[in-house]
Amino acid sequence: MIESALICLALNIYHESRGEPVRGQLAVALVTLNRAKWMQHKVCTEVYRAKQFSWTNSQLTIQDPIAYKRALAIARAAYQIPDFTQGATHFHRQDIKPYWRTSYQPVEQIGNHIFYRKG
Repeated sequence: MIESALICLALNIYHESRGEPVRGQLAVALVTLNRAKWMQHKVCTEVYRAKQFSWTNSQLTIQDPIAYKRALAIARAAYQIPDFTQGATHFHRQDIKPYWRTSYQPVEQIGNHIFYRKG
């Protein structure tokens, strides 16, 4: 496993969903992997692509080392499980209404996030 891909994936899980249930954190990981077409060398590119994940616009640091350690474990596990998101490539918090949501098919709500795939 490419270490940089694991770290980028874990950071995305941590910053996007650390307060969510494990299934929700796994779903965020799967969305990221789906965007990267499951190619490890593309994971960091997808995470840091402009305007994709809000946390990358800030200088956020890890404030909760336990949650980050869990995110690393979830990132590792994501490579080993079937994609239960049915190919989801997008998600948002339920209290946000992004313009793109009507262009995608909702797959599932997990915790505070709604996951979507191309219709």
